[in-house]
Amino acid sequence: MAYIHTCKHCSKQYTVYYDGEYICECGAIFQYPVNPKKERHHHSPSTYYMDSPSRSIKRKTRIHYSHKLILLEECPLAKGAFIMALLSLVSFGLLAPPALILGFAARTMISDKRYHYTGDNLAITAIIISSISLICWGVWLLS
Repeated sequence: MAYIHTCKHCSKQYTVYYDGEYICECGAIFQYPVNPKKERHHHSPSTYYMDSPSRSIKRKTRIHYSHKLILLEECPLAKGAFIMALLSLVSFGLLAPPALILGFAARTMISDKRYHYTGDNLAITAIIISSISLICWGVWLLS
């Protein structure tokens, strides 16, 4: 039987089919059935991770989800913006506007707590380099 669970923290709804512990995308842990009778030495089934875009359930064993243990990764947009900013120095400033756009988009994604991205310094560097490149090549073309 399916059970629809609404997370108390982020208000997302999930369809739950199996007994056990679940972890919402926001990190909240809930259990199905809602109030199970636990025995003294009861071990709950392995933890499931809720994937909200597809509303599917992924089984993972030995998951230890904590806000302190979240793995931070570098934002791919910041990397792309930095590479494009460096290439804009030799491409007559043609790649500077896309590098600026990617740099600001990367800063937006990094500031959003859902993504857990790092790389703010890389995005700022890309914005600065692409701005300088755009200005220098613009002055050169106008002179």
